[in-house]
Amino acid sequence: MKHYTPHTVHALPVMALLCILFLFPACQQDVDGPSISCPGMQMLASIDNRSTPMNFSRSLLFRERTDTGGLKFLSLETVSDSFKIVLNVTDGMYEDAGLLNDSLKLKTYIFSRQQHLSGGLVAMALKNAAGQFDFLTTDSSSVTIRKINLRTQTVSGNFYFTDNAKKIVSSGTFDNACYLSLQ
Repeated sequence: MKHYTPHTVHALPVMALLCILFLFPACQQDVDGPSISCPGMQMLASIDNRSTPMNFSRSLLFRERTDTGGLKFLSLETVSDSFKIVLNVTDGMYEDAGLLNDSLKLKTYIFSRQQHLSGGLVAMALKNAAGQFDFLTTDSSSVTIRKINLRTQTVSGNFYFTDNAKKIVSSGTFDNACYLSLQ
């Protein structure tokens, strides 16, 4: 058993307090993850011939490897005060070398429930009375990628959406929408 001198016993609480005051705050970090800022992004969406500017929410480009190559997926989410639009593009098959770069084919990607096409799914949600977004069922949609800048990691194009009941039709454009590339 160790014996402490009276000076050591009184110094322990002071040292502990000093450690808490000086060392512990130095170890703390902001827990917010990296955010993607997209100041040059512009998106306009039209529903029933009424255009609404959209605000950027998030965007990712990610990949899925398979035995026969790989697919690239781009997901871009935007929101306004009354609705939300999510653009989902599936591009591929790519061999390993093509899968690693951030490019996508400049073309129109189509989703059709009847024709079982899934390359350009657009999902739309309308804000309900409780302030929550309710997603509509997509009947057909398309996303056209007309420009992609690999250096600035931005993409531009347009989209089209029709719901399953064919009551809501939406279309729009997006310019310089940022994306975060996950390898």
